[in-house]
Amino acid sequence: MDCLSAPVNHKDSTVSFVRSADIAPIQVLSDRLRLLLRSNDSPFQMSAMLVDVPPGGFVPPHTHAREEEAYFVLEGALALRVGDQTNTLGPGDFGHVPPQTVHAYANESGAPVRFLAWTVGGPVDQFFLAMNESVHRMPEDAAAMAAITARFGVQMVGAPA
Repeated sequence: MDCLSAPVNHKDSTVSFVRSADIAPIQVLSDRLRLLLRSNDSPFQMSAMLVDVPPGGFVPPHTHAREEEAYFVLEGALALRVGDQTNTLGPGDFGHVPPQTVHAYANESGAPVRFLAWTVGGPVDQFFLAMNESVHRMPEDAAAMAAITARFGVQMVGAPA
């Protein structure tokens, strides 16, 4: 086992090093996520994930009651809506979403998009795990999705981006 697979104790926190290829992906709506850091392992409930969005994939407009999010695009072009403004982010571009702010994203291109996402302030990773377990087909699983979003303080606010 090398240093990139084992947690290291540092004072009162645990420092983690992971290889994304060692983490099994989960499916959330159109996206495949690899949860790199879990909120329970962070003193401020930070989660970090690697996200792959297929062509045509999207997350509809929504808000988070407590979490703020950040997006850093690695590959492709991601149309990120924050409030009433939509910007297309390419490799090396960054977007930040404060709590309680309407946001959405879409891959409007014919190529996959890959980005890193960070969320601070709540257990969004647990939200994604619950979605992976219970929401597989829409609109058939709409009731399950509504229950999960309500449980985690996520509010859907309109049509897809």
